[in-house]
Amino acid sequence: MILKMRAKINFIIRRKNVLRNTLIFVFSLLHSLAFSQVKTNIDSLKKELNRQQDFSKKAEITNEITIFYERKNLDSNAKYLEILTVNAQKSGNPQLIARSIFAKANRLHYQNRYEESIKENQKAINLFEKLKDFQGLGNCYCTMGVTYKRLGDAQHVTPLYNKGLIYEQLALKYSTTADDKIGIFKAYSNIGIILRDLNEFKKAEEAYLNGIRVAKEANIENQSVGILYANLSQIYLDYYKNYDKAISLLNQAIVIYKKLGVKTSLEHAYRNLSINYMEKKYYEKALFYGKKAVFLADSLHDNSRRLNAYMALYDTQKNAGMYKEALQNLEIGKKIEDSTLNKEKTSIIAEMDAKFETVKKDAEIKILNKNAELDKIKTWSLIFILISLVAVGAVIFRSFVQKRKREIKIAEQEKIIEHEKLLNAEQELEFKKKELTAKVLQLARKNEFLSQLDDEIKTLKNNVDKTVSNTSGRITQIIKRDLADDRQWEQFSSEFSSVHQGFIDALVAKYGEFSKSEIRLISLLKMNLTSKDIADTLNISDEGIKKARYRLRKKLNLESENDLQSFLLSFA
Repeated sequence: MILKMRAKINFIIRRKNVLRNTLIFVFSLLHSLAFSQVKTNIDSLKKELNRQQDFSKKAEITNEITIFYERKNLDSNAKYLEILTVNAQKSGNPQLIARSIFAKANRLHYQNRYEESIKENQKAINLFEKLKDFQGLGNCYCTMGVTYKRLGDAQHVTPLYNKGLIYEQLALKYSTTADDKIGIFKAYSNIGIILRDLNEFKKAEEAYLNGIRVAKEANIENQSVGILYANLSQIYLDYYKNYDKAISLLNQAIVIYKKLGVKTSLEHAYRNLSINYMEKKYYEKALFYGKKAVFLADSLHDNSRRLNAYMALYDTQKNAGMYKEALQNLEIGKKIEDSTLNKEKTSIIAEMDAKFETVKKDAEIKILNKNAELDKIKTWSLIFILISLVAVGAVIFRSFVQKRKREIKIAEQEKIIEHEKLLNAEQELEFKKKELTAKVLQLARKNEFLSQLDDEIKTLKNNVDKTVSNTSGRITQIIKRDLADDRQWEQFSSEFSSVHQGFIDALVAKYGEFSKSEIRLISLLKMNLTSKDIADTLNISDEGIKKARYRLRKKLNLESENDLQSFLLSFA
């Protein structure tokens, strides 16, 4: 009994796992169609590449080869991607450059380096937008959607699926604008797969049906179309329980698989036919298709498919009352599982649990649902409303464009004003510097004059009578008071700080406190005055200036006389 229950659980796990693998396969298959048709003769492309001299043609050929190797051989893909990038850059063709970036994004995607892939894809999108290449945009957004879907699979985060859905809807929009039937088909297929992962079965069904419609209109009949029929049948099996419809869709898929000779997908279709007939209790047909699936799986030497096929056949035989045969197939399935799948059980069960958890819909989902509901309004009775909505949308868009233009104009005006403010500030600062220098030089000239006048008065005192001598003495005192007057220095200090903001504070913070005379000397040196002008301004001798500069150099740990001036001029 325990063995049978365990087999039942394993069978359910295998069914879900196969569905997941099928969805991943169809994503990869559809993704490889970007910018190209399937290439059957890669050698001829390589020969043509070697013959070509034109960089644009070489880039186009290399792009096809790169796409061919995307999922087949990552090493060869890397080699030709490098050649593609070089040729695209040398050609100077922006569209080829965009394609080379898109090819790089695809490579990163297949390496599961999703974050890097998204960044490269966004670069390609920016270029395609400038070129107004809607087909390119459709392909890029299709890849973005798949990438976010894969991130959602890996992290079990619903918002990532939602983001993937948004990008696939953009892919549908741009592919439709470009009338790219393959792009439209890919977008509908991917939208259906993501919606099914979100348990939005009715919407997924609608997307699949639209994909099939486009395939018929464009006469597309490849493996992807067959898988689309199979995916749609899965909804009728799991959600609607409409086994007849599911069987009909699977038979359509089988016709395509047989025509193309695709055994892998054919095995899966036979197995699902067996499951549907078993649910209808048509055990004879269920056994017939179950055995066909087992035969194909054995011929493919794929243990994952073999396990799924044997477990499906076991389930059918058990329900049909064929317990001996069922037990034999269960034992075969158990051996296959023990040899290849034991290590996967824990992760598969965890993945199932995460997929079937109830999630809350956020505001973004609600908006997308509303948009999807609006898209369903297609009947002639609502044509007038749709036209009205388009007209209103045009008005709103025009208003938005005009508003954007006004914002840009205001921003440009503000930029001009700020630039003018900056120029004015620079001019004002330069004026202050010149004005400050002029005042200091004026002070130096005045001090020089007063010193000379003092010397003249001293000479005069020795050659005149006492009355004149007393008067000249008072004049000397006035001159000395004027030379020692700190009010002029206070005004100078204030104006210096305004021009060289934070200069003195920064020096003090790094080298400690300075005396009043040292600060005056530092300020005059910062203004790049000559030693004579500094001596006149400070009213000291040349020898005094040398001593003061020497003491200041020691305090600042500087070696030579020239170092002091250079240091203060460069210190900020």
